[in-house]
Amino acid sequence: MIQDMNKARSLALDDQRLARRHSLTAIAISLLHTMICLFYFQGGYFVVSGAVLALLFAGIWAGNLLLASWVVSGQSADYRDPSVSLPWNLWLTLGFLASAWCMNEFRISVLMLFFAAMLLASFRQSLPGLLALSSVGMFGYLLVVILAWQARSLSMNLTLELLQWLIFCMTATSLVVTGVGINALRTSLTAKNRQLSDALTQVRDMAIRDELTGLFNRRHIMEVLNQQQALADSGDYTFSLCFVDLDHFKRINDRFGHAAGDQVLRRFAALSERCLREADYTGRLGGEEFVLVLTQSDLDNAVLVAERLRRAVANEDFSDLDDALSASISIGIAQYLPGELLAATLARADRCLYQAKLAGRDQVVTEKLLEHPERVLAPE
Repeated sequence: MIQDMNKARSLALDDQRLARRHSLTAIAISLLHTMICLFYFQGGYFVVSGAVLALLFAGIWAGNLLLASWVVSGQSADYRDPSVSLPWNLWLTLGFLASAWCMNEFRISVLMLFFAAMLLASFRQSLPGLLALSSVGMFGYLLVVILAWQARSLSMNLTLELLQWLIFCMTATSLVVTGVGINALRTSLTAKNRQLSDALTQVRDMAIRDELTGLFNRRHIMEVLNQQQALADSGDYTFSLCFVDLDHFKRINDRFGHAAGDQVLRRFAALSERCLREADYTGRLGGEEFVLVLTQSDLDNAVLVAERLRRAVANEDFSDLDDALSASISIGIAQYLPGELLAATLARADRCLYQAKLAGRDQVVTEKLLEHPERVLAPE
């Protein structure tokens, strides 16, 4: 079951994991942009000096590194889009446009990288984000053509530039439509995988929880005990376990009805959750019998917890069920001894519980008290 849960979690799309992948892809696109521009600069297709081009790409990479550090450090995790895909792809687009203005008629080859950025954005952005990105690309490209024409009209074929711009716009519009479909598919897949994970969580809870009380069932509490035993046998670790029995529970069922008895069991479960630490475990063995697994607790600490629970049950107000209804519990405690069988620890706790019942119930009895039965007294 735990393996199934892990598989479900791996199927679910983890935002932080995808954000890091998005960052790597954006860095790869920017690296490709840098290499293409370096190639064209070596071929003499740039109309600016090497110093200007170096300054341009220093700014581009400063922005990339800033965005990457923001994502990788987890500071963007609280945002709706942890990958900050829209700001990052807008930044890439501005870099494409700036370098395109610095080139001659081959600028369209650099602007083709814009479509890679749009495809990347389609995995994270819905229609408004894709429209914003495509608008920046299309109108930015038109502005580059206009500015280049004003500065270098003699060396430009305006008809060819406008035709390339028109094809660019048509392709960007097509990618918006495609991107909306990709995003809808991703959203649907995410929702279904989360539903699968929730369903497996529910199934696992049904497999390890008692239906009536919500406490762990016998099978799971035995798994917990085996884990605690392994910890105790491997090092400086100890735990104690308590057998708990609701006193005269059959009388409660006979006198007040099984519905009232079920409510008493639920009340006990709620009280045990409040009285125990988060690291402790409570399980229902069956009927009115329960077991507490107190982690990192010796007998003395276990007694404090058990007494707190015993008093809470004794003081619980059941008048909403019946004015004459009250409840108490008997508890037997044993501390695990490294190297022994769990069955031996359980048997010692069971003997303590039996002694608590024999002494009049509403008792907490430990192995130390078993050595001196005269000390087992009824509670004040």
